[in-house]
Amino acid sequence: MRPSADRLVAERFPRRMPVPVRFADMDMFRHLNNVAAGQFYEEGRFAILAEANARVPREERRSLVVASVHTTFLGTARYPGKIDVCTGIVEVGIKSFVIGQSLFVEQRCIGTADTTVVATDPDGACPLPAVLVVYLQTLLITP
Repeated sequence: MRPSADRLVAERFPRRMPVPVRFADMDMFRHLNNVAAGQFYEEGRFAILAEANARVPREERRSLVVASVHTTFLGTARYPGKIDVCTGIVEVGIKSFVIGQSLFVEQRCIGTADTTVVATDPDGACPLPAVLVVYLQTLLITP
């Protein structure tokens, strides 16, 4: 299934991080290895989660756990080069939120990922802190 049009335009994302392609990321044809693509998403996801966590007072912080990741491959990258990892929020719920990401090579989208993140405490899933919800809403991907 092809991603929605808003996911194919880098300017629609609130965060953009250029990440160099390493030789180790390549398969034998010098294409970006599908497994290595996950590391690019992880770089962008970690940056946004660290940014969000820093805004939540320590006593209100919850563990944020990745519950699922859905990835779509649309093209390839080559070595040497760089990939722009574009990251934003797709949806904010009561106990979870969805991070939307797209990878771009020279403005061409080569893949997308949707990651569901759940807030947890020792008893299991719990509501997201209000300050986190407010912050995540500032990072929504623009349609």
